Amino acid sequence: AFLAGIFTGAGYTVDSNKEHGEGRSDIVVYDPVNSRVAVFEAKYSTALSRLSADCNTVLQQIDERMYAKEFEDDYDTILCYGISFFKMRCLAEKK
Repeated sequence: AFLAGIFTGAGYTVDSNKEHGEGRSDIVVYDPVNSRVAVFEAKYSTALSRLSADCNTVLQQIDERMYAKEFEDDYDTILCYGISFFKMRCLAEKK
């Protein structure tokens, strides 16, 4: 919700999957003016040492579940981000 709020406040259109398991990514941020879309998938890590591995896991999930595929015809640029959290720490990696 925090990430979606930041993008919404900056004027972007945001679609948030509040109910997990619906077959789509956690957050999608649309920038139709510049023909870009960003797909975010987040995961809670069980240990600080897992942050990087969990980022890679969610990036693989974006690929395996083809979350970005539905945007290929409508957007020139599709950015995919994996985010992992542990307590007050966060790591984001871009594919």
